[in-house]
Amino acid sequence: MLPWIVEGWNPLDDQPARSDDQVFELLAAALFQARFRPAVVQARRAAIRRTFAGFDLAAVAAWPDEQIAGLMAAGGMIRNEKKIRARLHNANDLAVRSRRWGSALAYLHSLGRDEEDLVRGIDTWAHYIAVDPLVRARARRATAGKYESRRAAIVLRARTGSRH
Repeated sequence: MLPWIVEGWNPLDDQPARSDDQVFELLAAALFQARFRPAVVQARRAAIRRTFAGFDLAAVAAWPDEQIAGLMAAGGMIRNEKKIRARLHNANDLAVRSRRWGSALAYLHSLGRDEEDLVRGIDTWAHYIAVDPLVRARARRATAGKYESRRAAIVLRARTGSRH
């Protein structure tokens, strides 16, 4: 199996994700670290994990936006509404891809082994912070092909290894 890791602090201790929930946890860790020090995210890992139902992808994907106030109020949580809102959107989008491809890992494998292809594939839908789609489109045009994951310097990436 191709191991997926996070640049910066990795909540799976550099082990490969083996489930959709672990892929969601890696994605959440990578995106919480965007413009935050990894040590801050690491220090709050237990609270973030508890607040996001242990990164149960199916559960979080079903949460309505109205749940954001409760997530913001959770003890020890990083209180950045845009990042929290983005995690809910990412859970929903990742769950859709998981259903379409059979699993989140199968979806990631479909993007290929090349890191740039992986970044491009993820960047078509993953949110670092929740932003208006029009603002996101303008930002993409303004960066002329530079992807948000590169600007944030946090990406999911593939290490060399076998596919299975």
